[in-house]
Amino acid sequence: MNKKYYSLFLVVSMAFLLFGCSTKKDAFINRGYHAMTAQNNILYNGEIAFQNGLNEINEKYRDNYWEILPIEPISIEEGKIDVPDYKIRKTKKAKEDEENKSLTPFELAEEKAVKAIQKHSMNIGGKEKNKKIDDAYLLLGKSRYYTSRFVPAMEAFNYVIKNYPEASLIDETTVWKAKTNIRMQNEETAINSLLELVEKEDLEEAVLEDAFTTMALGFYQIDSTYQTINALQNAVEVSKNPTTKARNLFILGQLYRKENSLNNSQQAFQDLIDYRKAPYKYKIHAEIEQIKNFELAGKSSEVIPRLEKLIEVRENRPYLDELYYHLAILEMERGDKEAALANYQKSVHAKNAKPYQKGLSYEASGNIYFDDSEYVKASSFYDSVLQVSGNLDTKRIRKLRRKKQSLESVLVFEEVIRRNDSIWHVLSMDREEQNAHFENYIAELKQQEKEAKEQAEFLEDLKRYEDTGLASAQAVVKPKNKKGDWYFYSDETVSFGASEFRNTWGNITLSDNWRQSDKTVLRQTNSNSEIEKSTENSSEPEKYQVNYYVDQLPSTLREIDSISNLRSSTYYQLGLIYKEQFQEYELAAETLETLLEIFPEDKLVLGTYYHLFRTYEAMGNTEKADYYSNIVVRRFPNSVFADMIMNPDELVSNESNKTPEGRYREIYFTYKSGDYLQTVYDISKALRTFEGTPIVPKLELLKAYALAKVKGKKAFLEALDYIVLNYANTDEGKKAKELLRKLK
Repeated sequence: MNKKYYSLFLVVSMAFLLFGCSTKKDAFINRGYHAMTAQNNILYNGEIAFQNGLNEINEKYRDNYWEILPIEPISIEEGKIDVPDYKIRKTKKAKEDEENKSLTPFELAEEKAVKAIQKHSMNIGGKEKNKKIDDAYLLLGKSRYYTSRFVPAMEAFNYVIKNYPEASLIDETTVWKAKTNIRMQNEETAINSLLELVEKEDLEEAVLEDAFTTMALGFYQIDSTYQTINALQNAVEVSKNPTTKARNLFILGQLYRKENSLNNSQQAFQDLIDYRKAPYKYKIHAEIEQIKNFELAGKSSEVIPRLEKLIEVRENRPYLDELYYHLAILEMERGDKEAALANYQKSVHAKNAKPYQKGLSYEASGNIYFDDSEYVKASSFYDSVLQVSGNLDTKRIRKLRRKKQSLESVLVFEEVIRRNDSIWHVLSMDREEQNAHFENYIAELKQQEKEAKEQAEFLEDLKRYEDTGLASAQAVVKPKNKKGDWYFYSDETVSFGASEFRNTWGNITLSDNWRQSDKTVLRQTNSNSEIEKSTENSSEPEKYQVNYYVDQLPSTLREIDSISNLRSSTYYQLGLIYKEQFQEYELAAETLETLLEIFPEDKLVLGTYYHLFRTYEAMGNTEKADYYSNIVVRRFPNSVFADMIMNPDELVSNESNKTPEGRYREIYFTYKSGDYLQTVYDISKALRTFEGTPIVPKLELLKAYALAKVKGKKAFLEALDYIVLNYANTDEGKKAKELLRKLK
């Protein structure tokens, strides 16, 4: 550099240092110094930190394409609005590097904005002389917005609008203020300000796009779909940002489908597919959304080749979980169940399969098995859904959990029925037939154990070969230790049976010949004394001895009655689950009619006929429905069930306009007031109105308590017994069962 110019540069620099540092003098050199320092040092670093924060949001945010995408892709916790802090907090005098270590990018950006304001603001005579301070306040507001501190953010935006009305960034600030108002649920205020803004002439296209997009956010938040679509269309027309335009087109397609405008939806997704600059994640999902539209239009066969072609594209590997899922849906619509199940499995096992998508694929597979009444497999798939789903508190997952719980009850009841039917079948044999039956069973058991032992020895040998290098390692799946089919080899059944046993017999001390207090023994063993004696002397394990099983058979009238009652009550409860919870009416009818064939307890007969009437009515089988309704009315004319059939339209005054929960609260208040007769009457009426709803078990339990007040213990026990029989797997059924146990 020329020595002359170098000297001049030093003089000017010294002048800036000596005279420009003051923020109290309104001089050109002061304004220039503070504007330059704020812009090129502090705000520059603040903007970099802010951009890093935005990049972090974009990297971490994951869209759920099964729902309408949020217009602004950020996650903000509801109610997380801070109390305003009207004083700008001072930065600590510490090393900047140490300060920054504990700050998030947005917090760091806020720190820089505050520092620029504190050190370089030139508020002289009530007016700001540093033209860069408005940038600092805008950065301050945006940083607070992204940390969900909306009130302090609004404070910063208002400061800019009030003190810098002619600033070049005033329009951008207006958009950010509108965004903040929307997050604070002041949608109308935000929309009005944006409508006024977009009317301005010479508005920058980038600001205009943000204004229309923010306006769409406001309209969507107040559930105005038509206005949301209109605002998004305007945003797309003026868009210069490829990512924003692609996202807005995608949301447009989703909203059109929500409004049942499939043609417009297809066009929006096609515009996105044809948009060369669109991010690929939006393009491939637009292809998938078009396939969804074909599914809705019943044109699945037209898009299967298209979907198979998408699966073959290498670039689509990250999306195979979704592509295979939709191919499975199309295969199901085509009637190819096996192909559908295979593709659901491919969806689950695709590399980088997303947990949400895994859950959908598992659930769809479970539904196929459920519809085919293969409940064990269905339950297994539903369990997988619960394992892979992160958020278990969604409406879909809560519904699925209830369905799985009901399914588990069905599995237990079906197992109890199978076991009890097996026991009943054996009881109908004479002793010789029983011996032959158990000898066959023991032979099968020995064969199973022999095969299992041989397999275990094979695996052990194979392991030795592998260890010595004589054989290559191969994946050999060790078979599960298959138990026999006898009643006492099922843990669930034993648990269920033990509970029923305690209800019948009470807590009996473990001892030999505990049953001998009841002398009514049906089975005589004198004629078989030699067989029993030889068995006792046998060195074989008990499970290989016929008498081990014969001795466990019920042998007294009381035991046999207990098995019979358990058998019939299980059929009854299973039939009601099929009817009420699964709407599997054919299974319900078959189960309840089987119950009638095995001569159920008297207390189950009326309910069985009534529920058969309702089941066939739901199936549209008028002939069968009339048959069973006539039995109820003719044989039990004074029953509540007969009254419900004869007077189906008789309701409590205005009760049909009330919610079940609301009506329950009203009746509960009647009960608490001590009017127990009125409580019983009101519940009887309400049961007709709300039959089949979840409130019914609650009403029945409240009715039981009211009957206890009016008619005493016997009526209370009968009412509880009814609840246990009809609503065993509900909370009220479990409560009634516990009360019965204590009272007995």
